Amino acid sequence: MTKISVLLISISIFFGYHSKAQKHSKFQASFVSPIGTNGLESRYTSNDYSFNLLMGTNGGLRKMEIGGLANVNSGAVSGFQMAGIANINAEKTKGFNLAGTCNLLAKNAEGFQLAGVCNIVGKEAHGVLISGASNISQESASGFQLAPLNLVGGNFSGVQLGVFNQVKSLKGMQIGIVNISDSTENATPFGIFSIVKGGYYALELSYSQSMQANLSYKMGVEHLYTIFTFGFDNYKNKDLFRYGLGFGSMLSLGKTHKLALEATCSQLVYDNSWDDLNLLNRLKTNFHMHVSPDFALFAGPTFNVYITDKKIGEKYGTIDMPHSIYDHESSKNKLFMWIGFNAGISFTF
Repeated sequence: MTKISVLLISISIFFGYHSKAQKHSKFQASFVSPIGTNGLESRYTSNDYSFNLLMGTNGGLRKMEIGGLANVNSGAVSGFQMAGIANINAEKTKGFNLAGTCNLLAKNAEGFQLAGVCNIVGKEAHGVLISGASNISQESASGFQLAPLNLVGGNFSGVQLGVFNQVKSLKGMQIGIVNISDSTENATPFGIFSIVKGGYYALELSYSQSMQANLSYKMGVEHLYTIFTFGFDNYKNKDLFRYGLGFGSMLSLGKTHKLALEATCSQLVYDNSWDDLNLLNRLKTNFHMHVSPDFALFAGPTFNVYITDKKIGEKYGTIDMPHSIYDHESSKNKLFMWIGFNAGISFTF
């Protein structure tokens, strides 16, 4: 965030020089500052209401400001701001800021920030930040953040929803494709890749009735982690490969015993045929017994739901199944359900 820091510091210095407004006006209107009712004094005058046809520079705002292109304030801002392109504030901002492109706030921000492209806060951000591309807070933040990219330089408390979320310390929830945090306190990162310093990472090798060789990699935190799962077997003298994704939660039952609750969905690739519907869905309950802090043995039952349109001869399916507890055949595919068993070893690191 170095370049952003330089930009925000520059804004603070440039617009913040003599930033404390020496005058106050209930109303001002301008075309482009200083062409307006406050003239050359606009930068040193705070206003209750400010209307800028293109761009206005003011000493601060107390109630409402609307600008065709940009609103620029060297002093504190509270109330409602709306700009076609950008709201640029050198001091503390409190209220509702709406910008077509960017809210660029050099100091603390509190309230609701909504921008078409980005919300950038130089210090702490508390409240709701929503943008089309990114929300960036240099220091700590709290509340709700929604954008493809959410970055917080310090601690974050609340909910982040985006594609890429990164904080220093998380207390709350991250929902995204990639979630990164240095630590979590009563927090839940939910995504495909949840990278947590000191989090839960495990590699497992296992056997099951329907797929003999299985490899799973898990990442996140113990109470919610992502599972990348792969398997290999042979059916009717031809190769069978499995790849899938899932989520799980580990419950502690004592110092050396844990219970894992997991759900996965896998696509089966038989004889290098990738286009068929061939889905194996599993719910697993595995009992873990730790031989050491980093090594455990596990075993438990599985509930399997298998749906396929792949036929081998006259029969549906490309795996060996025990006796099913339910099956249903339609004109295009067949559904199977059965109770199975799996066992394996787990390495945590």
